[in-house]
Amino acid sequence: MHKTLWGIVMLEEFKKDVQNLYHDIINSNNVDIKSFKSKWNVETFIADVYQSLCKKELRKETGSFYTPIEIVEFMVDKALDEIDINKNLNFKVLDPSCGGGYFLILFYEKLKERMKSLGIEKAEDYIINNNIFGCDIDEYAVMITFIELYERSGTLPLNIVLGDFLTSESQKFDIVIGNPPYMGHKILTGEYRNKLYNLYGEVFSDKADLSYCFIKKSIDILNERGRLIFITSRYMLEALNAEGIRNYIKTNVQIKSIVDFYGVRLIKGAGVDNIIIDFIKDREKKNIEYFRLLENAKGKGKKVFEDINKGEDNFVKHIRVDMESLENKGWVFLSNEERTILNKIKGVYLSDLCESFQGIITGCDKAFVLEKDMAINIKIEENLLKPWIKGSNIEKFKVIPSNQVIIYSNLIDDEKKYEKAINYIKRLKPSLENRRECKKGLRKYYELQWGRNQDVFEGQKIVFPYKASSNRFAIDTGSYFSADVYILKIRSMFLKNTSYEYICGVLNSRIYEFYIKSMAKKLGDNMYEYYPNKIMRIKIPEYIKEVEEEVKNVKEDTINRIDMILCRFFNITSEEYEIIRSWCL
Repeated sequence: MHKTLWGIVMLEEFKKDVQNLYHDIINSNNVDIKSFKSKWNVETFIADVYQSLCKKELRKETGSFYTPIEIVEFMVDKALDEIDINKNLNFKVLDPSCGGGYFLILFYEKLKERMKSLGIEKAEDYIINNNIFGCDIDEYAVMITFIELYERSGTLPLNIVLGDFLTSESQKFDIVIGNPPYMGHKILTGEYRNKLYNLYGEVFSDKADLSYCFIKKSIDILNERGRLIFITSRYMLEALNAEGIRNYIKTNVQIKSIVDFYGVRLIKGAGVDNIIIDFIKDREKKNIEYFRLLENAKGKGKKVFEDINKGEDNFVKHIRVDMESLENKGWVFLSNEERTILNKIKGVYLSDLCESFQGIITGCDKAFVLEKDMAINIKIEENLLKPWIKGSNIEKFKVIPSNQVIIYSNLIDDEKKYEKAINYIKRLKPSLENRRECKKGLRKYYELQWGRNQDVFEGQKIVFPYKASSNRFAIDTGSYFSADVYILKIRSMFLKNTSYEYICGVLNSRIYEFYIKSMAKKLGDNMYEYYPNKIMRIKIPEYIKEVEEEVKNVKEDTINRIDMILCRFFNITSEEYEIIRSWCL
């Protein structure tokens, strides 16, 4: 049997067994959880088996990804830390997208231990009936959570229900905890999406994520001084479509702490683009405890959370950030010292000095990009062949030539005049005709999907890759670039007042690497996004001839020398320069 089909059969059998077990519990029949677990090799949690049987595509459809237990434990401990059972035994905890019940199971187990240590009788029954609540739109996930809690308590957990948290009425809670689904508006059906627009228009519009709705409603249903602890996407910190939720958070809660994974894969199965947020429903604004994972946290798992709890900061950069310093257009977490450095950098916006352009999108590289020797051997018309460069060919100050060329077919004005090129491209005619622009009749099959203006490539320019671990800006003339490369062209009115060498030198300095990284989107493997929407917002100081001279005579220590020139110009101290260097390792 085909592997995919076998997986579907196994999943359906598993679901049937879960459903039967659930109904046995509800109907007080002969309940045999032990045999169920043995059959499905359940080692710790039933949901582990469910998740492994569910196809990755199905999890993407629902936006649901279960949370590694180390993260769950850290979050549950944070929530329990400030609960005084002696003063409030009736507090209520909700997981609004409970999935397989990881958060609620751990909450139950830790709360039971605490209550028993205080001599509270029938703690199991009390917790199930009074403290723990959960819901989910996945009926099997709900049944799994129900079964898990029943097995541990012997009490029917009737507060675990099937339902849509976002569209149903809700009571008030003291703690909301969990991992809300991440799902862009495009994946949602039109009718449901429109319903969310009506309910959550303040935070859910344009390309906003479903998780923003969960955050807003969770804040709304918290009691005064209640806690919201979620693991969610860090895109919320910086995405343009997240301005609404950022404003809502700043207006309605106190941000107690944020643990930012910052592109580090802490645990196998955990995303690199996550944050753990901890909010208190209180309008008093205090400093935020911000923890940014360092590269040495990769794979360390529970040790990192122990490090945070002990305050040792071996695996995190820990700073306190004034909540009022966060701007709705994007949250940047910097220390006072780092903000002082940024405030010293003055100049005109790069967007005033330069225009930016993206490289070529062929729509089918195999049709247009080939080895130079091959192009010569098959006698493709020489005037169509242009040097082809990708982001990996760009280093600081220079472009490493490749042995590839692109057939710049936008120059073809008569197919008969360019028979060799046409014959080569025609090999993939069906694929080329399937491109969107060809379907719309905007391109001939042999034309590049987005060939850009040829003058952009022929003239002098600064080029840089859109993803990199450090600043890599280079000066180039005559090369044609792929779409993973962006281009800066000095506006004609400034050509007499500045130079490509000067701007390239400034951008490659450590001062500007710190500057850019402080605002750029962090990716995995120590990579950052160098998209123009951020790069063009940086400020370039007035022309400094010494920087230009350094770039015209690049040596091994050129970066160090440019750094010193800029430090003197901006009055950056030696202590501040060490902070800058820490961002450029």
